[in-house]
Amino acid sequence: MIVVKKKAVKKETIQKIEDITSSSLFDWNLYEEVRETNMKLNKKYKTKNTYQLVHTIFKANQQKTSPYYPSFLKLFQEIINNNVKRDVILLRMKVNLLFKSNKKVINPFHIDDNLDKNYFSIIYYINDSDGDTVIYNNKKLVKTKPEAGKILMFDGSLYHASSKPVKNKIRKVVNINFKYA
Repeated sequence: MIVVKKKAVKKETIQKIEDITSSSLFDWNLYEEVRETNMKLNKKYKTKNTYQLVHTIFKANQQKTSPYYPSFLKLFQEIINNNVKRDVILLRMKVNLLFKSNKKVINPFHIDDNLDKNYFSIIYYINDSDGDTVIYNNKKLVKTKPEAGKILMFDGSLYHASSKPVKNKIRKVVNINFKYA
């Protein structure tokens, strides 16, 4: 299952999340993109390991949450209420930022959680950018272009990858994992 929906949240929500993640008070951490990767896919599509800035909002079974958790919880609830319309359990939510590259690069194909594949992923696009999200589904690549306010929802067991922007300076997304209650 892959679902793409433009204007998945209100304009006010789009602006609020953009403002928060653009603030000098919003802390970022540098991460190398290393997860449960698919070596065959990564070799076939010549993916490149990359670094990205990350701000973890929430992770199940961890006491600490981001000070911005209330605002992002509202974003999550708005997405779920408008698009999923079922009771769900939030597993993880984080914000990722990739910087412009001088050439098109697909980052490594991965799944977000290799222990529990019974979940769904949502990519919420914070800004317009040219760094597509690429999902490997039924032996084909499905590409989604980032547009502020758009969501991409898919089965968490599907291998997917981000790609760096070439025309835009940055690509910002909220990466959400959840399961049905």
